[in-house]
Amino acid sequence: SAICNNDDYNRSTRLLAQTTLRNVLGTRNLSEILSDRENIAEAMHHSLEVATDPWGVHVDRVEIKDVRLPQQMQRAMAAEAEATRDARAKVIAAEGEQKSSKALKEAADIIAQSPAALQLRYLQTLNSISAEKNSTIIFPLPMEIVGAFAGNNVRKRQVGGGEE
Repeated sequence: SAICNNDDYNRSTRLLAQTTLRNVLGTRNLSEILSDRENIAEAMHHSLEVATDPWGVHVDRVEIKDVRLPQQMQRAMAAEAEATRDARAKVIAAEGEQKSSKALKEAADIIAQSPAALQLRYLQTLNSISAEKNSTIIFPLPMEIVGAFAGNNVRKRQVGGGEE
């Protein structure tokens, strides 16, 4: 039957296999090609079986052993893989930032409930800074004094701005 429907069924089957391979690989990215050889081979086998059945040719099995991609396609696939890695890295960084901001908000809420907690956190920070070997000189001031100075400057600006 193969001879009646096709003059050179061997050559036609090989050309069809090459075309099918190009079509199937063109729909996959590099990581899928490297990891899903069995699934790609199964898809090709099914496609070849359907196409060669009218010729009376039975495709016994399809194995993908070595795929050589043109340089241009390799570069395109590498660029796609790099873009995918960059996108994943950005998503992971954004998730980390989100978790960090939630933790900072919870810590701020807890510290806001107790003025002593803020002072303890301040002293803990001073302790960690002093543990490092550096030449930084730290002058601890109570937060109320800093707040009073900041409040006076605001009042002076408001009063000064009203007189002009």
